[in-house]
Amino acid sequence: MARPPVFKSFTLALVQLGGIGADKSANLQHARDMILKAAAGRAKKPELIVLPECFNSPYGHVHFPNYAEEIGFVPGKPYDVAKSNSNSVKMLSAAAKETGTWVIGGSIPERDLTTNNVYNTCTVYNPNGDLVATHRKVHLFDIDIPGKITFKVCSSGFKTIKETEACHRRVKR
Repeated sequence: MARPPVFKSFTLALVQLGGIGADKSANLQHARDMILKAAAGRAKKPELIVLPECFNSPYGHVHFPNYAEEIGFVPGKPYDVAKSNSNSVKMLSAAAKETGTWVIGGSIPERDLTTNNVYNTCTVYNPNGDLVATHRKVHLFDIDIPGKITFKVCSSGFKTIKETEACHRRVKR
């Protein structure tokens, strides 16, 4: 019989951002500043810092195509952050490396250049700044309000790409 995994406690910082506006560069700088703030000035530095959904752009389906970035992460293949076309990926990678923490980059609008589809994608970075996983959010049900908004359930097969040591830790309250 397999033994259940052993969970270890870890320190978590959840970052809530206000003031997200139309200027993507300002949004990225604000997110970076808050990651650095979350990592500093505490008795115990967090091992994991988590940003909110759509931290680099205004929230709303009408904004996603304008703010979408190409990530191009392929599971199992090396990913060179320095050559990434995504300013968000570069910033998150640098912040993870600078703070020496795991960073979950909330989510950003991602454009898949092979299909031109736009996804709401979460990226995960290890303390070395390596992009180690992505997750494309799947909407749980169809929404179709004529003339307003349409979201369709996605059956793309995309899921979280990498299980990490942090997955086997439990949140200590």
